[in-house]
Amino acid sequence: MIDKTRLGIPLFDDVFGGVYRNRQVLCCGRAGSGKSILGLHFIHQALVEGDRALLLSGYRAADALIVSESFGMPFADAVASGQLVLLEYASLITENASSHNILLPPQAFEELQETIESQSIRRVVLDTVLPWLAIQPISRLVQHLYSFVHALDRIGATVLLTLPKPVSNAAFLLKNKLDDLCPVSITLDHTNQADRVMRVSKYLGEIQNLSTPMPFAIHSGKGFVLPADQTSSPVPPPGPAASVGNRASTQPPAKPAAPASPKKPIAFSSVVRMPDQR
Repeated sequence: MIDKTRLGIPLFDDVFGGVYRNRQVLCCGRAGSGKSILGLHFIHQALVEGDRALLLSGYRAADALIVSESFGMPFADAVASGQLVLLEYASLITENASSHNILLPPQAFEELQETIESQSIRRVVLDTVLPWLAIQPISRLVQHLYSFVHALDRIGATVLLTLPKPVSNAAFLLKNKLDDLCPVSITLDHTNQADRVMRVSKYLGEIQNLSTPMPFAIHSGKGFVLPADQTSSPVPPPGPAASVGNRASTQPPAKPAAPASPKKPIAFSSVVRMPDQR
């Protein structure tokens, strides 16, 4: 029997029944769409279920605690008890790393894997996953992504990967290939911090509800909630969503893009913002 665990967002879990345990979930969206907050919900769900969790982000650990508290998810006790591990990218990335093409050193994954296995961690958030993937030249990208995702499979944890919105051919290639490898892919969007929607563009084994917009709001003290004027049922899409297999097409027809040049950087709408390391 396929084992699932809740994502931690009721509007998603009520429709899909959660995500696949010990597999990956990709969450993509532009700045301010709520990716990091979704990560907090994902961690909080682990704590509710009694699992150990790890959050790796660009936040300082102390700041991550403040942010989680502001959305009604106090993590300090979990950190104190060892149920939650908070890690900072600043401890893994050198100070002189390029802000537009940050790539972690090879030993960083070994250190992460050792932490996960030694502490029996069952949920991991990589917010953002970009520092593990922004590899050059682009010709090596597909093989690198395949190796990375299969390395995640071997650690035996359910992993949420957040990714900024791609804005270059190379970045779209990265995102699309990661889509292929992750069984669940979610996109968050918003208009001026309002009219927020979640779309599930891929859910392995599911052909219903894909790309159906799920409106939500983000409130202080609560995080993700349903908008005041919405019920628990997702709003039907304005028209039939084209789908192939178990993935919905969310991009409008466009002029074919020119092949990606290996000399151009992988550009996203936002990059990892490193804390001051002085």
